[in-house]
Amino acid sequence: MNAKRKHIPVRLSGLADGHHELSYSVSPADIDLPGEFGTSVSVNVDLDKSHSQSALHITIDTEAEYLCDRCLDPVRLAVQSDFMVIYTHESSEKRPDDTEIRQIDVNDPIIDLAEDVRDAALLCIPMRRICGEDAAGNPLCKSPVPDEHNAEKAVRTDPRWDSLKSLKLDQ
Repeated sequence: MNAKRKHIPVRLSGLADGHHELSYSVSPADIDLPGEFGTSVSVNVDLDKSHSQSALHITIDTEAEYLCDRCLDPVRLAVQSDFMVIYTHESSEKRPDDTEIRQIDVNDPIIDLAEDVRDAALLCIPMRRICGEDAAGNPLCKSPVPDEHNAEKAVRTDPRWDSLKSLKLDQ
């Protein structure tokens, strides 16, 4: 990502104290999201500004296309997240676990949310990417899922447990 160009700029210096709502639409390539993100990223910012700090509640909404883990058909996944970041001008002792509190220079009028938005979008991709399931838990895949590749239906046998099965535990 080009460090000189601000991709999701928030100008704090020109804003009056109080509540502000900002909206952005940014291309996934501008914030270095992988190619699976084909639609633009919608970013909504609720900003509460005071004299010494600015609290930003950021909501992102986009889609990513991956291959289904069951049938290998393309599936579109909604990627939605919301998080909070606080920018302060005061120098304070920051605890190591306070990653959402950031100190900014008073002379820097613009902050860039691109890195935070990219990280949130990448963290919201589900580990299990499937076409979906109905109420009974059956896959909604368009292509059939072979039983030999379906881990839920596979019978697992392990010869190491055979000696334990012969034990008489009813006594």
